[in-house]
This record gives sequence, structure tokens and C-alpha cells, in this order.
Amino acid sequence: MIQLCILFILSWILTVVVEGGAARLFFGIEKKEQILLLLVNTVTNPLAVLLSLMLPAYTRIPFNAAVLAAEALVFISEGFLFRKCMIWQEREYGPWRMALVLNAISFGAGLVVSMLMQQGG
Repeated sequence: MIQLCILFILSWILTVVVEGGAARLFFGIEKKEQILLLLVNTVTNPLAVLLSLMLPAYTRIPFNAAVLAAEALVFISEGFLFRKCMIWQEREYGPWRMALVLNAISFGAGLVVSMLMQQGG
């Protein structure tokens, strides 16, 4: 149970740090919208981790398919939330591009951390 809690916390921290930094670097997201990003990730990240773990445990869905399904749901949820809660008229990118880029970067960082942890343990 402790390991599960650590997994949720580390996943959330990694997501918030990576997506927050990428949002600032690639999209110029400022303080007010960084708070929105933090809140959105606080909702979507634990749900994605939970789905990724529960679907394979209680269904015949393979782990990789569960992860892809969870990530797709996160992308859709975040795209809608960004579209609804941010101002997009003066930007050259939209909420869907931002959701896709941030989630791809975060997912990639998670894969790298996961591979490093498997090599070390």
C-alpha cells in the first residue's frame, strides 16, 4: 500500500513539474494559467494512474492498452478543460495542441523514469 501511495505521489510530482515547465517554455503559460494547469493535473493524473492499474487487474485489458486508454482520456479531458478555462483568441496554438504536447512530454518523461527505475532495481 505504501508503494502505491509513493507511485501516485511521484507520478503527480513528475507530471506537475514536467508539464508546468513545458507549458512555460513552449506555450508561455503564466502564473494564473499555471495554477489552472496544476489543478487540472491534480485531477487527471491520479485518475490516469488508477485506470492504468485497475483495468488490467480487474479486466482482460492488457497493461499497455490500459495506459493508452487512460492517456487518451486525459488528453480529451485536459483539452476540453483548457478550451473552456483559458483565453485562446490571441494565441497561435490551441488547447488541443497544448494538451497533446504537454501529455506527450510528460508521458515520455514517465517512460524514461520508469526505465531508469527498472534498471536500478
